[in-house]
Amino acid sequence: MDTNKRPIAMGIASHGVAAPGDGVPGTVFTALPLPSKNAVSFNFSDPKEVKIELEGSNDPLYSAFVKDTTDYIELSIPTPDNDVIKKLAGGTIDATKDIWKEPFEGVPDINFTYQCETIPRNGTKVVYTIVNAKVLAKISQAPTTDNPELLMVRFYKQAAISAAGVKGFAFSREVVPVTS
Repeated sequence: MDTNKRPIAMGIASHGVAAPGDGVPGTVFTALPLPSKNAVSFNFSDPKEVKIELEGSNDPLYSAFVKDTTDYIELSIPTPDNDVIKKLAGGTIDATKDIWKEPFEGVPDINFTYQCETIPRNGTKVVYTIVNAKVLAKISQAPTTDNPELLMVRFYKQAAISAAGVKGFAFSREVVPVTS
């Protein structure tokens, strides 16, 4: 690949979830319905400054930066089916009817590898991966005359640590060549 050629990362061509591997991304992905147009956002927090200040000085003795909140990717899926809601928000589906029922006890503990791919442009696509994502989903918009029901989903970035205690990368951005 030409290293001087910029990838054009625009639009989501596909996205999905997989069971996380042992400190590495999952490999067998289940496709999710495409999100609403312009409804995907990366919420990667700015670090918080921690400093040691001295009396009589405008300059700190020492300053450092620490993570303040958890990073996440947020998106909205319009008019999802009940299987998608159950996969991302937990709960149950009535076996005799197509009825999703919310979880009985608190917020479910759902983890997936999340991956989304941009629309191929100029011979490349960009693939974003959260290796071990904590998933939070809720119905966030009721259907109206002009707007669909929306399932708002957040994929929170967590550490990717193997059973042997080896820490791997938690997020990646890969530029992938695409042949026509």
